[in-house]
Amino acid sequence: IAVPIILDIIGDTKRESKKRSIDLYGKSIELAIARKSITDEVPVGNYKTSGNTLTLEDNDFSLDVEYDGARVECDFVQIHDDMTIGLDDCKVDGKKVDYSYGDNYIVLEYLESTGEQYINTEVIPNNNTKVFISMNSANIGNDKCIFGSRWDMSGFFLDSYISVNKLRWHNSPKGHYDFGSFQKNTDYDIEIYQNQIVINGVLELNESYTNYEWSNQIYLFGIPSINRHGAFILYSFKIYDNDILIRDFIPVLDKDGIPCLYEKIEKKFYYNQGTGEFKYKTLD
Repeated sequence: IAVPIILDIIGDTKRESKKRSIDLYGKSIELAIARKSITDEVPVGNYKTSGNTLTLEDNDFSLDVEYDGARVECDFVQIHDDMTIGLDDCKVDGKKVDYSYGDNYIVLEYLESTGEQYINTEVIPNNNTKVFISMNSANIGNDKCIFGSRWDMSGFFLDSYISVNKLRWHNSPKGHYDFGSFQKNTDYDIEIYQNQIVINGVLELNESYTNYEWSNQIYLFGIPSINRHGAFILYSFKIYDNDILIRDFIPVLDKDGIPCLYEKIEKKFYYNQGTGEFKYKTLD
């Protein structure tokens, strides 16, 4: 009885220690911003990290941070208008930590739909829209949709059937494309741009492009207008417009422990608008 309790205590202690390391790193950055602000204006934006130096993306502005704790690495640092910061995708001693400084949420490994949920990304796609989804086909059922934008039998969406498994790209010259089948319990990275479909780095479809527009937002996990919902595992979802990233969704638990998607550019939570609840898996 005692062993698992002790192991849980040890695990909790290690996690809290890593969170404290990230907190210390965050406070060191805030101190560096305060010092720099005395002589220079610190630009708002996303900063790349390299050792103890932060460099603004697409700029040569840099910030030196004095920090001597455990080795903390974050994919990027966000400096906001009020000079507060957010740290995301952080590692301590090379291991990812399910904690983000400055944002009140816990990062998850994935959200799992049961086929009753859907989320509106609030983006109306156009001819220059590119979407990228990282997912697992563990629970895809018959006639289920992964994401889509559809209105009056027009627009585009990606369908996945357990029998024939079609990637259906509406208003294209073919109407849809049969690429084979999703394998059960398999990870897929899928990119769709105009009439190109790339699956796990392989160009599966490349046909002549027909110009058209859409009239409805992109929905994840299904299309409510035709009552077609999907059941699968989602790791991330990105939307580009003219090669500019405009939505960057990651699965999280909000401050109330509700599983949802957090959009890192707008710094906004997107919640289930369907029925039921998402399943999820926390980071190890």
